[in-house]
Amino acid sequence: MALPTPEVYTVKTPDGVDLRLTRYRGGNKGPAMLVHGAGVWSGMFMLPTIDEHFVDYSVKNGYDTWLLDWRASIKLPLRQFTMDEAAANDFPAAVRFIRDTTRANSVQAVVHCAGSSTFFLALADGLLPDIRCVSCSQIALHYQPPKTTEVKCALHLGETLERMGVSYLSADEDPDHPDFQKAFTEIVNSLYHQCDSAVCHRITFMYGELYRHEQLNAATHQRLAEQFGKCNITTFCHLAQMVRRGEAAKFDYGAAENQKRYGSPEPPSYLNPQHLALPITFISGALNQTFLPVSTELTYNWLCARNDPKLYRRHVVPNYGHIDGFMGFRANQDVYSLFLEQLENCPA
Repeated sequence: MALPTPEVYTVKTPDGVDLRLTRYRGGNKGPAMLVHGAGVWSGMFMLPTIDEHFVDYSVKNGYDTWLLDWRASIKLPLRQFTMDEAAANDFPAAVRFIRDTTRANSVQAVVHCAGSSTFFLALADGLLPDIRCVSCSQIALHYQPPKTTEVKCALHLGETLERMGVSYLSADEDPDHPDFQKAFTEIVNSLYHQCDSAVCHRITFMYGELYRHEQLNAATHQRLAEQFGKCNITTFCHLAQMVRRGEAAKFDYGAAENQKRYGSPEPPSYLNPQHLALPITFISGALNQTFLPVSTELTYNWLCARNDPKLYRRHVVPNYGHIDGFMGFRANQDVYSLFLEQLENCPA
């Protein structure tokens, strides 16, 4: 089916960042906001290389579908930011704009990876009271990585690169820093041998194994550079801090600066269930090697112990990894219905 003509809007956040919202009017359900991860963009939900992408599926099922390109999008100017800054500014501004435009009382959300985690920071801080329900992909407020990522985080690799003057890592070619990118490429090509794509190898170094190769068709794999680009070092550092801690907390500036900003030498935790008493479905790929499936299990169990457990569901999808639940060529048959299930069962 042909998609409706997209409507593209610019949304300015309270701290002056221009975000992008793209609307596909699929029907009277929703509105449903789709949130991508870090170092990618909203195009991950509408790959031209698969028979039915997630926007096709959402529109086909009657949803007024809104794709948010938040400040982590590779289609927006690169900037350094903590996840706290994005949580406090991007998602409240986007939800407010969608509500003002549609006159809807609330918004549903499908959120993925670092976009999901940052979205949950905003939820937990009580900044998104107009969210009616959430379909969460792969990660929320607890973080359990594979061993290789754990080692990189323990070594404070992000902070080391930052001290070297590296402000971002890029999965695609980087003509602005050709010497660094050449060295980076040589390193990752020596480490990974699943395929002969340097883009794929850079992606794996940056994020862990994001997808099962067998779930991507050849066209998608050949065009990975269209979906993955630069990710700023500050966000990497914040994610690494939370991986080391195992759960969500505000950015750690060091004891002295934390005392000034937060009134304590340690950054405050986001683990407050008060504002998370709403329908949430957690979905993990059983073979996820970016954040292990136990990550969503920890958040799910934590919420069930503190709020009404009937609010929460969790699914582990066999044979899938991290992002192939959206980008896989069979994802419309194997995974999409789990996200739709939460949207369909969400109270009006």
